[in-house]
Amino acid sequence: MTRHLLFLLIMLLTVSACTVTPDGPQHAVNLSAQLQQVAKVQQWELRGKMAFRQGKEAASANISWKTDGDDFNFRLTNLLGITLVHLVVDDDLATLEADGKTYKDAIPEPLIYYATGMAIPVAPLLSWIKGMPLANDSYQLNDKGLLASLESQCNACEGWQVTYGNYGNVATPTGGDIWLPHAITLTQESPLPINEAPSNKPVTTVLKIKIYQWTLP
Repeated sequence: MTRHLLFLLIMLLTVSACTVTPDGPQHAVNLSAQLQQVAKVQQWELRGKMAFRQGKEAASANISWKTDGDDFNFRLTNLLGITLVHLVVDDDLATLEADGKTYKDAIPEPLIYYATGMAIPVAPLLSWIKGMPLANDSYQLNDKGLLASLESQCNACEGWQVTYGNYGNVATPTGGDIWLPHAITLTQESPLPINEAPSNKPVTTVLKIKIYQWTLP
């Protein structure tokens, strides 16, 4: 058993070490054309790693996320491939499995908050993760004309800041290609409940997503 676990850990470290970080486009892209392409991407699958920190608490896990419009299948696993969190949103029903228990709600946000303590704006994240700002978001571009950062303005996601890095060229089903981010960091500062923080000091929530592979079916 020990030899098997050691071999598995070595394989995981080898795969991680061999992951090539994309370096983005060599020349500036047309942002308008880029965003039009991104808006058309309604089905996608990504694999990578997610790390999150809230106050003094921190954790990390492997991530597998497959979407079809507003429906998606999201899974976090540890180094041994054991599922930690499994969230499925399908036909206006969100189902979350964690710690051997199953929770259901009409929307995923309450389930995520209950399981992690983080108020993640799921619908905006489905756009942000592709490098696409929402209508009222303010944003900055990098030297190649792609999103470098954005600050959210919607009522449900106010206060979130998103930064991007390591864009890679991903093939589309139509035979073309599109630039998608491979490093995303989401940050929000929000006050703790009064009973937890008498001084009402803000707590920083940081969510980092490192994407190893995008697939556009």
